[in-house]
Amino acid sequence: MNRARFVALVTLVSFVAAFLAGCGTSAKFRMDFSVPKPVISPLPIRIATYYPPQIRTHIYEEKIENHGDFRIDMTGAHEVLFSTVFDSLFEQYVEVENFDEVPGDMHGIISPSVQEVQITLPQQTRSDYYEVWIRYQLQLWDRTGQLIHSWPLAAYGKANKNNYPTLSRASASALHDATEFALRDAAASMSFYFAKEPQVQSWIDSLVGTTS
Repeated sequence: MNRARFVALVTLVSFVAAFLAGCGTSAKFRMDFSVPKPVISPLPIRIATYYPPQIRTHIYEEKIENHGDFRIDMTGAHEVLFSTVFDSLFEQYVEVENFDEVPGDMHGIISPSVQEVQITLPQQTRSDYYEVWIRYQLQLWDRTGQLIHSWPLAAYGKANKNNYPTLSRASASALHDATEFALRDAAASMSFYFAKEPQVQSWIDSLVGTTS
């Protein structure tokens, strides 16, 4: 191979490497989204909600080998999700800073937490999708502090890579949308299935004759 061809080959390899690096899958962003208010009949109960610091300032961070660094700042996002749902799901809903501030006329208190966030990239699964899973745990107590139910809530969202033609921003945009879809999935599940949990249903039934 003559020197000119060698230099050309090295230049091409360097260009490709630089291009791939520029189109890498690293993504860092803060969630900015809204959840449609569920159109549902409120449950006949009054609930206080406590958001622990862990869920208020939750940030997902992961370094995926050969794919880059990922950081999804979800500060405030989970509160937006649950406050929107709770405002429709319950007859009355208030937020408290600690358990000692629960108003006396509340029937119970609910506290959600984030257990795990996972993402997968199209390069990992050899598919067209960016995928996001979020696993929550919701704990419900009655007014005496007795635990009524601890409910695992799983949410899933995905976004097709082909809908994001701008390579340099594809990962961030697609993961943002997949995360938003997961949050909306959580809202839908909470809205339609929370009261169907046997322990919750029995507790609500016990309150129907005593609510005022």
